Amino acid sequence: TAAFNQMASRLTAHMQALQQTDQVRQEFLANVSHDLRTPLAALRGYLETLLLKEGALSPQEQHNYLEIATKQSERLTIMVSKLFELAKLNTKQVTLNRESFQLGDLVEDVVQKFQLSAEKRSVELYTDVPENDPFVFADIGLIERVLENLIENAMRYTPPGGKIGLIMTIEPQYVMLQVTDTGYGIDVEDLPHVFDRFYRGGRTKDQDSGNAGLGLAIVKSILSLHGTDVTVTSSKGRGTTFSFKL
Repeated sequence: TAAFNQMASRLTAHMQALQQTDQVRQEFLANVSHDLRTPLAALRGYLETLLLKEGALSPQEQHNYLEIATKQSERLTIMVSKLFELAKLNTKQVTLNRESFQLGDLVEDVVQKFQLSAEKRSVELYTDVPENDPFVFADIGLIERVLENLIENAMRYTPPGGKIGLIMTIEPQYVMLQVTDTGYGIDVEDLPHVFDRFYRGGRTKDQDSGNAGLGLAIVKSILSLHGTDVTVTSSKGRGTTFSFKL
């Protein structure tokens, strides 16, 4: 009887896990469909307008319609690219090419790529890298992707006049890197879910940026492959900090 009850409990737990997995999969597919449908509908709408009103639109109107259609196609391209990237990471199809490199040099290089965009948004982008910048052992290409996603995320939610900093701290066995901003912050109830695929919490209700909610999921997957984790702390209205160690 005890053995039968244990078996029944295991089967019940297994069934519940399968149901939960299936629910997550359904929610994921629903979110993918929703996020792809929006730019596709806009793209099709403007292209159909160009066809229907061919000859009736001014050159400026045609240019505007084509410009919007191009932006929507770019949005689709980025979204699909991130979906493929996340799928490869989650199925362990990515092989780490670990090497020794100075994280501070990579930080400075990545920040340089975002300086112009930050200036246009009137956001200060700065670094705090120690002079004795040590070497870390990781996949430099994937860590660069992590930094890009964290900076993009910070810029998305930091208003004009705000600051975004990349701060390095040296510990005995690790290098700690923090990406901190003075943005809108994250609601307490949203914090446990910020790394979930397609999750966009309350802070995007008023700041809808068209973000698909995949960047932080990619960050977590890449760092997980490196055997480390990413943590987040936030204060509503005062900013957010993402931290990880290498």
